[in-house]
Amino acid sequence: MFDQNPEEHYLKEGAPGKPTYYIIRRMDENTDISTMCRLVMGHVRYALSKGWLPVVDMKNYPNLYLPPEKLGQENAWEYYFEQPLQINLEKAYEGENVILSDGNSVELLPDCSMNFLQKKNDALIEWRMLLKLGLIKMKPELSKEIAAIREKIFSPGGTMLGVLLRSNASDQKIKGQPIPPPVEFAANTIAKKFKEWDCDKIILATDDNSVVETFMYNFGDKCVLLDQISAVCYDTEQDDSDEPASSEDTEDKPTEDAETGNYLQGKKNLMQAVLMCKCNYFVAERCSAATVTMLMAKKFEQTLFFDLGNY
Repeated sequence: MFDQNPEEHYLKEGAPGKPTYYIIRRMDENTDISTMCRLVMGHVRYALSKGWLPVVDMKNYPNLYLPPEKLGQENAWEYYFEQPLQINLEKAYEGENVILSDGNSVELLPDCSMNFLQKKNDALIEWRMLLKLGLIKMKPELSKEIAAIREKIFSPGGTMLGVLLRSNASDQKIKGQPIPPPVEFAANTIAKKFKEWDCDKIILATDDNSVVETFMYNFGDKCVLLDQISAVCYDTEQDDSDEPASSEDTEDKPTEDAETGNYLQGKKNLMQAVLMCKCNYFVAERCSAATVTMLMAKKFEQTLFFDLGNY
């Protein structure tokens, strides 16, 4: 089913009165789950504006979360999310009118700009409507797991500062991407906000060991590593029940050999975004994960985003 033409085009064009299915695909197989969420949201909005029915295909195009041997067999989007309109991918391909999306992105999508993140226009509110309408909906089983972890991490009455910082590694300097803040600069800025906002704890999400070391040194036991505590809670949650999983519990999950590596990384990234939303305050650099967090969040008391330009 893999179509190597990256431009938007008809795969099948039949009767004009029949539904037109719009297959959302991504030709860059290294796209992470946060960026994929933004891209899908852009394509969904675009398709609906045309009167087309959007369906996400992470089955027939190589991607980070699909084991190579599962290409053409499983849809990695459905490891994490429902289809926008609950339309089965196979049904869409069987339709009389089928359009393959641009293999990259559409012009309009949730971005990482300061205007967007700081709600200086109505864009964030408008994009949140896709989530409110259930067009971007996490799998119920995954939502249940995250809710259980949230109850274990957050205690009533505490004032939490969520911090999201990605890697500063040199091989991540991609032209056009936002520049992450230097670690010491970020730590010093956050220390001032921690005091100003009278916070009790920092919930830190990062994939950079230098960030972890700096924050643990500067904040000690006031800093909680979100990936570690969520992993512990997840393991505990899994061990709490000796009951075998029902078919209803497992039908939406990837097969056992897919539940490793990048799949788990994608799952962790989504968990971090949802858990960050529970914090009172949020500080982050401009990145797809910060955008997804702001889309999912109902409200933060205060936010701060580092803006050092782009590479």
